[in-house]
Amino acid sequence: MKQIIPEFIKQPVRVLRNSYLMRTVRIHPAPIIVLGHQKTGTSVIAALLGEATGKSVTIDMFHHNNKIRPFFREDIFNKKLSLRDFIQANALYFSTDIIKEPDLTFHYEALLNYFPKAKFVFVIRDPRDNIRSILNRLKISGNLQKLNDCDTEQLQGLKGWQFIIEGKFPDVTGQNYIEKLAQRWNLAADVYLQNKDHIVIIRYEDFVKDKINIISHLARQLGLEPIHDISNKVDVQYQSRGNHKISRIEFFGIENLKLIEKICRDKMQKFDYLL
Repeated sequence: MKQIIPEFIKQPVRVLRNSYLMRTVRIHPAPIIVLGHQKTGTSVIAALLGEATGKSVTIDMFHHNNKIRPFFREDIFNKKLSLRDFIQANALYFSTDIIKEPDLTFHYEALLNYFPKAKFVFVIRDPRDNIRSILNRLKISGNLQKLNDCDTEQLQGLKGWQFIIEGKFPDVTGQNYIEKLAQRWNLAADVYLQNKDHIVIIRYEDFVKDKINIISHLARQLGLEPIHDISNKVDVQYQSRGNHKISRIEFFGIENLKLIEKICRDKMQKFDYLL
């Protein structure tokens, strides 16, 4: 699936590829770090926050670094590479005012230890829609009992997504890909629920209903002032849109939909997601 990147998001991505800056830049002492599960809207929320406030933004450092070192995620989770060493070796990714990287969600404590003055944002999305969006992104059906050979082969070339679908880094249990994705959503939700006194929460559903006001309110919660008009940018599509015209039950089938709701029920209720 071809990724579509708006012009106002492209610039940070291009800057991050400048090897000279990578060697000379200083790590930001107190960044705003945007966390959340993949496909919850973290990219567009971070980008719009930066655009509204005039702050610099890093988008998906792991994606770009993955082309240099394919197994760095595994190394960090397996303690072969500390997050501190990764940050210091990749200073440019951590030099901007706003840093967005879903994989960092599962390293919250290490991030807080390294950046005690950082402010954190967590983006949550209904797990049924979140998981559907991931599978749409990968063109994988939601009503399977297990992945078919074609899906498995496709994932071999998408290591980051392969880890997520297979329930690795962090490791989660599950009989199939749906159960593993639901368990992974739970783990991400726990990061906020266990640290909610220190993290600003954004529900993706609230953002979609009132993008400009939500971004303005978020900025002020973080001690920033929205100084730029973003009305012409809020509807720019960051990635190819999934097919949400199909109902959840049509996409997942009864069994897989019930599985997600059973696994995520308790935490869904904490975020006011109706069953």
